[in-house]
Amino acid sequence: MDGKLYHESQTVMPVMAALLTAILSVGIVIFTAYLMGTDAFEIGSVAGMTMIISLAAVLILSVALFFIRIKTTVTQSSLTVGMFKGRNVPISDIESVSTEDFSAFKDYLGWGIKIGRKGLGYIAAGTNKGLRIHLKGGKSFFISSKKIFEFESAMKMVLKYNKDR
Repeated sequence: MDGKLYHESQTVMPVMAALLTAILSVGIVIFTAYLMGTDAFEIGSVAGMTMIISLAAVLILSVALFFIRIKTTVTQSSLTVGMFKGRNVPISDIESVSTEDFSAFKDYLGWGIKIGRKGLGYIAAGTNKGLRIHLKGGKSFFISSKKIFEFESAMKMVLKYNKDR
């Protein structure tokens, strides 16, 4: 039995933050073009091409930030968390778990995979609760969750199952 007992996919950056990033970035590019003078608005000029490429890159980055997700999966044998392939932690390496309240900016300086005053955290937007994973070697890391009760239940179930084996 090694199917998914729990799975959650959360956005790293909220819609409003991604939109604000895009608007501010476009504003900065336009202001820079204004400071450069009329050359920046000529499509054939080097300055004009640079401004168009910069604007496109900023918009693509802003959209990409919105679509990046932190995925958390619990199976009978492992916990996987991260943005792409993720970090895979065998259940046998986990001592215990505990729920925690947090502030994304105060404790981890924002969203994403962060190292803040509370250590390593996988921080998604739109939540202020998560699970601290205590490893057998004494280290720990934190995973935010919008479905904290389901996440905690799945983790406690697999920890108990592996302890009883």
